[in-house]
Amino acid sequence: MSPISKTLNTPNDRAILITGVTGHQGGAVARALKSSGFRLRGLTRKPESEPAAALARDGVEVVKGDLDDETTLRRALAGAWGVFGVQNTWEAGVERDTAVMLEWFERVGYSADIAGLEREFGRALTKLADWARRS
Repeated sequence: MSPISKTLNTPNDRAILITGVTGHQGGAVARALKSSGFRLRGLTRKPESEPAAALARDGVEVVKGDLDDETTLRRALAGAWGVFGVQNTWEAGVERDTAVMLEWFERVGYSADIAGLEREFGRALTKLADWARRS
């Protein structure tokens, strides 16, 4: 049992959604949680990509979705216990401003609250959000 699952005392039926799972950060989270005892679900725009296929071979449930599409995000969150939100516009292949990244950040949190998730992890934009508020 990994230190993460020991700390959280997790049964194997709890699922964590990882947004941006085929990116650098999201992929690293999936690898770190692989032996945690959680069921992993990964949100990606490109479920047909090789990184997505590799994650699926490792037991991650890969689902298609986009942080710009709240319907797909809510569908991916359905039945999950927690979410690890990674928001990165550069992984999306676009350059967007801080306001869009903050919108994604808020959408993940809002959708997680609606879905009744017990835990939200790795709010990757916490420091960016703090920076934006001070600017």
